[in-house]
Amino acid sequence: MTCTSPLPINRIAESFCKSLSIFFTDLDGTITNGGFLTPSSYQSLWDLYEQGIEVVVVTGRPAGWCDHIARMWPVKGVIGENGAFYYSYKRNLKKMERFYLISESERLKGRRRLERVRERVLREVPSCRIAADQSFRKADLAIDCCEDVAPLKDDEIRSICRIIESEGAAYKISSIHVNCWYGAFDKVSGVKEFLVRTHNQSLSKLQDSIVFIGDSPNDEPMFKELNNTVAVANIAPYLPKLKYFPLYITDNKAARGFSEAVRTILDKRKNRS
Repeated sequence: MTCTSPLPINRIAESFCKSLSIFFTDLDGTITNGGFLTPSSYQSLWDLYEQGIEVVVVTGRPAGWCDHIARMWPVKGVIGENGAFYYSYKRNLKKMERFYLISESERLKGRRRLERVRERVLREVPSCRIAADQSFRKADLAIDCCEDVAPLKDDEIRSICRIIESEGAAYKISSIHVNCWYGAFDKVSGVKEFLVRTHNQSLSKLQDSIVFIGDSPNDEPMFKELNNTVAVANIAPYLPKLKYFPLYITDNKAARGFSEAVRTILDKRKNRS
């Protein structure tokens, strides 16, 4: 959504909060703080769950992580690797549903092509590293720009992006990684497929009952396509670089901002705000 600046989260409409049924959320830098899942943000997930609101994590993290989160957390599902797939654990059936937006042959071909990107970024931007979670991935390549390495400079990140573009791959920048891939998917297409396959409804039909919260440039497609979006306060440095803004912003950063948003929404559902 284009706007001059995000509104404070306390401006979110009570009517929307009462109709909310699906809460999409980013992971790193949104639910977590400094890489930790905090007690308050985990409790916030349970608070949403106990209110009958489905939580769906939308992340750049790998398939291996997503399997664990879908199975062990109070969530309806996880959309992983920036939209490459979703996992949803059917607890009553003790069965994991896994759906990929591109075929296994496409994923294999893409991974082979990504080896060229890997070789070039390590050679041409020697300060970067491949993300530690790369071995758990199915469809993308994650280049560490902040998680387990000293934060890369802006010109180094731009160099990585130029390499990826020159190799014809798609990419998004998160708060910790530059993720790149081959294939027609992103966070929005992952969300759309999830809604159709799990709810038999289109995104356009469900706009008035869903919200998304994020923290970084790789969430911009969600800010663009969804009517109701929130960012935690640590998005502030990225705002000048965005064309599409979140509609609302929290006062607090990262996990504390996530808990603030959940508390505000649940309070308005109870008409206590």
